[in-house]
Amino acid sequence: MASLQNKATRLSFWRVAVRPKYVAGLLLALLAASAFAWLGQWQLERSFTKDQTVEEIQQTVTVETMLDQKNIYIVEGRVQDQKQVFWLIANSKDKSGKSLTLALGQSDSLLKVEAVRFELQNAAIAQAFMPTIGSWLPTEAPEKVDADKPYLLKSVSIAQLLNLYSPDKPLASYNDFLVVKGFAANYSLKLADISAVLHPAPAINWLSAFYAAEWVLFAGFAVFLWGRTVKDALDAERLN
Repeated sequence: MASLQNKATRLSFWRVAVRPKYVAGLLLALLAASAFAWLGQWQLERSFTKDQTVEEIQQTVTVETMLDQKNIYIVEGRVQDQKQVFWLIANSKDKSGKSLTLALGQSDSLLKVEAVRFELQNAAIAQAFMPTIGSWLPTEAPEKVDADKPYLLKSVSIAQLLNLYSPDKPLASYNDFLVVKGFAANYSLKLADISAVLHPAPAINWLSAFYAAEWVLFAGFAVFLWGRTVKDALDAERLN
């Protein structure tokens, strides 16, 4: 009896942990923890929206698009030279039917932008695909729309705009929007200026940051669960 008690006393956490099945369990737990940690890092990288540099935005692309005259909006809250400017944006589609949001131009006069919007909505524009030259900008976070002026938005959020373009059915779309060159001058507007959306600090997606923290907790829990399994085995042997 004394011999059994001495054996139980000599049993320690690490004596049980080095048994082959628990070593294998540790390796499995570390593998799972590594996967969770990688997912946490991947999610964390997507928590920060890095602003594009001027050089990146100035790279031009050409896309053949057809303007959607029914879906033309104005974005307020653009700040340039300590003054508010208003962007005129519109939906368009490429030859595959994919939606592409265009930033057509800007002005510091809301009345002027509203007038151009009205003109475009009622103009006789040939329904044909035309080469559209511009530069990409990333989508922005959605903001609440004023119910009195539903066409007056506070950000260029592709997700929010798609609900406005096509409220009844899903619409395939580009992830970014295009700042168009060579359009604004035809309507007494200025080219939409990137300085109105470039910010010195990155924006934080708190939901993605929360998911990143969850993955880190899962990684720690995988190792904890292995330790708990060894501890339970140790306690069971000491009781027997």
